[in-house]
Amino acid sequence: MKKLFSTFMLVAMAAMTFVACEDVPEPYALPGTGDNEPTVYESEGAGTLEEPFNATAALEFGRNLAVGEESANYMYIKGKIVAITEEFTTQYGNARFTISDDGKANNTFLAYRVLYLGNKKFAADDTQIKIGDDVVICAIITNYNGTIETAQNKGFLYSLNGVNRGGEPQQGGTPSEASGDGTLQNPYNAAGAIALAQKTGEAESANVYIKGKVATITEQYGTQYGNATFTVSDDGTTGTTTFTIYRALYLGNKKYTSGDLLKEGDDVIIYGSVTNFHGNTPETVTGKAYLYSLNGKTEGSSEETKPNTDGKGTAATPYTVTEAIAAGSGTGVYVKAFIVGNVTGQVLAEGAVFSTDGDAKTNLLIAASPDETDVNKCMPVQLPSGDVRNALNLVDNKGNYKKEVTLYGNIEKYFGATGLKSVTFAILDGKEIGKNPGGENDTPADEVKPVTIAEFNAAAVNENVWYQLTGTVKNLKDNDQYGNFDLEDSTGSVYVYGLLSEKGGAKKLFQDLVAAKGIKNGSTLTLIGTRGDYNGKIEVMNAYFVDVKN
Repeated sequence: MKKLFSTFMLVAMAAMTFVACEDVPEPYALPGTGDNEPTVYESEGAGTLEEPFNATAALEFGRNLAVGEESANYMYIKGKIVAITEEFTTQYGNARFTISDDGKANNTFLAYRVLYLGNKKFAADDTQIKIGDDVVICAIITNYNGTIETAQNKGFLYSLNGVNRGGEPQQGGTPSEASGDGTLQNPYNAAGAIALAQKTGEAESANVYIKGKVATITEQYGTQYGNATFTVSDDGTTGTTTFTIYRALYLGNKKYTSGDLLKEGDDVIIYGSVTNFHGNTPETVTGKAYLYSLNGKTEGSSEETKPNTDGKGTAATPYTVTEAIAAGSGTGVYVKAFIVGNVTGQVLAEGAVFSTDGDAKTNLLIAASPDETDVNKCMPVQLPSGDVRNALNLVDNKGNYKKEVTLYGNIEKYFGATGLKSVTFAILDGKEIGKNPGGENDTPADEVKPVTIAEFNAAAVNENVWYQLTGTVKNLKDNDQYGNFDLEDSTGSVYVYGLLSEKGGAKKLFQDLVAAKGIKNGSTLTLIGTRGDYNGKIEVMNAYFVDVKN
């Protein structure tokens, strides 16, 4: 039931003697009349199929949830489509749109990445949604950092203009029992991985193996990002316990370039770290897991990509340099050794020069013991900018080496040698530097949420929430070193404060990115960044490059 609120004005007017003015029409409708009359709707419905929430009730329900909390059950919400941000596509099978009680752009509720009718992916011959369509959505409702919406990939279009294909919420099945210990010989099942993630909390676990059948595929492997997001369960259905594999790399711990794509029902083994994202979403850590086996097929079973199976490389039992070099690769591992020098200009294995930039803060050489200074027995380390790099700035070419240090990062092949990159944590002289992956001060990487610029501008300031934006580059100055410009789409405009070539990359190198990618005014640019605010002006902060079309 809607209530009509009108503002009435009493106008005292003196008698007018100018007849010419009597027939002049009002230039605008008076407040409280015509199209200026505001409409407010009451909450209706119980969230059931028989009595769906209207949009107002869904918003009211969501506002009573804590930030990050999800409804315990699937709810039904009805309304008219106001705007469509992402059409249904056959690639992902889901869509993003807003609804309201009357189809007008006020008091809107966001349907975020919901599947099609019947709780199935959209097919090529299915009818697309249109603005003004009457819909009923069945979904989990969440409070995502103050935005009330359906939880990502936990909802579907139950009815479209009175047409429905049935479909049941993905809940109420038989929970599976936790099993496995996380080793290759006895991997966790989905329930076991969930239990580990919940035990770990919002920190990251050690690397483990998880086995299951693919139940749903949210993002298929592709060459753009090289990773995939999907769920696994014991039997390949959603009627039992499922665990989310979030943005995992392909076989061999590499980005996908070609190979077999995932199918529902495939047998898989995943290797990587898990977390309980925001305290309520058990999943693998972004970029720290990969597909170890697909229907029995593995890739890179040599030492170069062989995962750690002996307990080494953990905080309790760090690698020595010798062990790290033997492992050949690995994500999120600890290496304990001694800083023995600056590797600037050092010739490493296969004759490659590790670095010639002359920056002693950036590149270190570490060895298993103070006596091992032979370059062939040492390991190069490339430090990122930030706390770790600055705190380890003691290699000043004055003999201040041979300091015992524990470093946390990724073992990779680069510059012709096995080295340590992406270092985010160190222990030097008993002092912790950076974010301890197992400590209270660790903040897991948040998911990247694609949004319009209007949605970004409406979001709260938060340096831990990452958004993906696509728009047209405006007001970019010639020879700008920093990458400062406006980004504009059909919903609005926002200022980008410094675009980096990669997450956490070096500053003042924007012209290198321009030369490589051809970025210019008028380019359609995709970037990822956080919502900032400087002197009352909204800005995209910590921005890094994703894609460009000229």
